Amino acid sequence: MALTPDTLTFDTADPVRVATFWAASLDFKLEDPDPGGTFVLDPTGRSRGLFFQPVPEPKIVKNRVHLDLRAPTTMAAEVERMRELGAHEIRFVDEGHGSWPVMGDPEGNEFCVLRGVGEGAKRDRPGFDSLVIDCDDWRMVADFWMAALGYRELGAGTSGAEIIGSRDGDPMMSLVHVPEPKTVKNRIHLDVRPDDSMAAEVARVEALGATQRGFIEVEGSFWTQMRDPEGNEFCVLRGPDDGWSPDEL
Repeated sequence: MALTPDTLTFDTADPVRVATFWAASLDFKLEDPDPGGTFVLDPTGRSRGLFFQPVPEPKIVKNRVHLDLRAPTTMAAEVERMRELGAHEIRFVDEGHGSWPVMGDPEGNEFCVLRGVGEGAKRDRPGFDSLVIDCDDWRMVADFWMAALGYRELGAGTSGAEIIGSRDGDPMMSLVHVPEPKTVKNRIHLDVRPDDSMAAEVARVEALGATQRGFIEVEGSFWTQMRDPEGNEFCVLRGPDDGWSPDEL
């Protein structure tokens, strides 16, 4: 049994507006813009892409899940490009060993722009670099996600860890300690795909420390909303044993 990262889902007030920004930012394909929910697909085929869905509640606190982006040339040039696409700078972080700007997309969802490929970056693939999750006990959360996804630890320090999968398209995940607790539903979450059935994987991740949040059935499809050991939401989608086909979005 196994789970594979499938889609990153954003909660938004205006799915088309936010999806349009992220499609341009990542050079992804905007798939049939729809205010009821819009896909942004990865043209390289390495990942499934992003999904933007409407929700009634506004963004009120800093997101506990965000994307880090790797600049293709320089950080400064990428920050300027993001401004032109509709983003804004929130703050600049300097931790001595590294520095980067924190930016907000058109609805204020935070993301970080990292050093570019030509600036001594430790990774040389531009675009989506990692999915960052704020944690209290980062060690516990990292261990959970490694067991759930079959990931391994790339590196760890005193306040966090980076974990990676075995496939080229698997997003790296960074688990980082923060002092503030989780107070509201995350506006960005990961959807994961079983290699067998949804029920089997729900049972497996529950044994690893996850909890069920709810079962959703819409227009012939269904999935289970889950929470990791610190309450971060994720969804277990249908697997091949549930009638799912890789041809589906």
